[in-house]
Amino acid sequence: MEKYEEKVIKDNVLTEVYCNKCGKLIYDQHTKKKVDYLSLTKEWGYFSNKDMEIHSFDLCEECYDEFIESFKYPPSKTKK
Repeated sequence: MEKYEEKVIKDNVLTEVYCNKCGKLIYDQHTKKKVDYLSLTKEWGYFSNKDMEIHSFDLCEECYDEFIESFKYPPSKTKK
């Protein structure tokens, strides 16, 4: 005999993503709006003034392009 219990499981579900720079809506779970974007998370270490901090942000493709234009050395690019 099998006995079942009903359980409600709470979970964090991603519903929206906004660009941290321009504020544009990048992803919306309800409308299924989705465009590609950069999501970066950095856990700072012992030799940083930000030790024990985790920083994260999301950039839309347009803001990413503006961001890398400010680099002295552009990021490397390869084809997949």
